[in-house]
Amino acid sequence: MRIATIGLCDPGYSENTAKAQYAANLEHFRSSKLFEIVDAGLQSDEFASGTAIDSLRQQHGTKPLDVLVLMQVAWARPAILLQVIRTFSKLPMVLCSPGSEIVNGAIKSIAPAAGAASTFPILQRHGIKLKFVWSSPGKPIDISKIVPFIKAAQAVNRLKGAKLGMVGFGDMRLQTTGFDVREIHENFGVEIESIDMLELKNGIDRLSPQELEQCNPISNWTYVGQKPSHDLMRKILGSYIILDKLAAERGYVGLSIKCPTGAASVMGFTPCLVGTLLANKYHYVCENDIPGLLTQVILGLLSDKMSAYWELYEIFDDSLLLGCCGFCPETFTVKPYKIRTLEGFLTGAACCSQVKTGDYTIARLGQQSSSSFVLQAIEGKAEPPPAWYEEACGTAQHPSVKFMPDCSIEQLVNGLLAQHFAVVPGLCEKEISEFKYLTNLG
Repeated sequence: MRIATIGLCDPGYSENTAKAQYAANLEHFRSSKLFEIVDAGLQSDEFASGTAIDSLRQQHGTKPLDVLVLMQVAWARPAILLQVIRTFSKLPMVLCSPGSEIVNGAIKSIAPAAGAASTFPILQRHGIKLKFVWSSPGKPIDISKIVPFIKAAQAVNRLKGAKLGMVGFGDMRLQTTGFDVREIHENFGVEIESIDMLELKNGIDRLSPQELEQCNPISNWTYVGQKPSHDLMRKILGSYIILDKLAAERGYVGLSIKCPTGAASVMGFTPCLVGTLLANKYHYVCENDIPGLLTQVILGLLSDKMSAYWELYEIFDDSLLLGCCGFCPETFTVKPYKIRTLEGFLTGAACCSQVKTGDYTIARLGQQSSSSFVLQAIEGKAEPPPAWYEEACGTAQHPSVKFMPDCSIEQLVNGLLAQHFAVVPGLCEKEISEFKYLTNLG
């Protein structure tokens, strides 16, 4: 997380006291080792501060800042603040009001709260995306209160120019996974690029036996029942090699393959395990569900974890049956990673491992009107699923969980946006809430 810090102080107060306060809190930020910090120093002179602010502007242009931290260590007149606002009107800001120091049992106040109380409404009226935090006298700012906000700002920053790649075009003829490339770019800055299925097929056909033999990412897999054929494994490994190469060359952060009305019906194999291999490096979703993949990327940025997706199969009184027909990242599963040959109308191989239980966050990006994006997010616990199978895919059980949400089932169901949820292990509702605020998502 890359942040800039600048101190606000009126020259009428003891500058030495203000400098000591600023230095102590800056060191507190540095000692957390969470941030890359660009320090503009304590600014008390409205005529000299322009140089420091211009230097920040140049550094922001060279390597963008995620957040600007305003350290209100004392009362300050608004002149320097207005210089900052004019220069960084689009940058999220954290307003810190650290409590004054305590000397010999008495608060040696330089009125930081008064200064912050003056600054706060000015920032709001200028439309700055803002997080306000404070501390009691003698105590430093609690950094944990602002980390979710800065993580969310970093995610917004990293989404700008991020690329998603999709093999084939369109979903499996389901409206809720459809998307508009222009709307996604205009709202999130994300680019979507298409890879023709013929491009994938030709790439696989050109691979030499030596290239396939050198690719051995599946040595720890265990096969249940009939082992996949040599031709099927050639398609799986070949698809992984080609798509990994394209993703690295083109800078993709996420990938999807049109399925089952794509690779399965046209190329003769289900790409579940291709997605599993790709998920060691990139966020992945099936069925060209680009809104779902974008949700996964967002969750991944906010949590620093690999994402997956779960499909909604059944609704219980207090929980959901969530799972996936054959794709599941290895990081989500209990070892060993188990593979079965698919039965039914799909042809190929798929994961049939047990999913790890515990805390998870599920989310879904969607549109409730033609132009407005919303983000549904729920925290909860994953428990072992009941015995079940998907009728079209044989009688083996998919990787799945019984998800116990922290909210009521009625609340969750009444906010549904699609049949797929993006999911990451752990709880990140705070980061999601800040992300929604920064991006004006409902």
